[in-house]
Amino acid sequence: MKNLLTLALFALTLVSTASAQSNKASQQVAINVAQISVIAVQGNINMVIASATAGQAPDAATASATYSVTTNGKNQKISAQLDRAMPTGLSLFATMEAPSKAKSNGKVSLSNKASDLVTSITSVNQAGLALNYEAVATVDATPDNVVRTVTYTITNN
Repeated sequence: MKNLLTLALFALTLVSTASAQSNKASQQVAINVAQISVIAVQGNINMVIASATAGQAPDAATASATYSVTTNGKNQKISAQLDRAMPTGLSLFATMEAPSKAKSNGKVSLSNKASDLVTSITSVNQAGLALNYEAVATVDATPDNVVRTVTYTITNN
């Protein structure tokens, strides 16, 4: 009887081992696509305000660059902010070309508070978009070499 029980257990082990083997296998794979929003600017900006017409404000200076943007988000915006305020008598403006199906806010005065340049950005990847700057001085601007860092950020509208 003991041998019969041992033989039955051995046979059961062989059957369960054999049935677990197969020529197929499957596995569940989970993929999480995170929201991606990235921006890059290209080009070096150097502007000189060095002329005026007698009796008028100094001539504005302009410069051009480009930017690239990729986002899989919905209803995003690009804002810009200076690292610190502009000195008295000097203003800096930026204009960004809108990517497909988005909206440019046109020429925007930059300051040390975030200003929206492009809105309504949804699911886009574009490169080489126009980014234009204009520096405007009044006669109150002190002759100086002014350097500011502009930070561009993509966030939800």
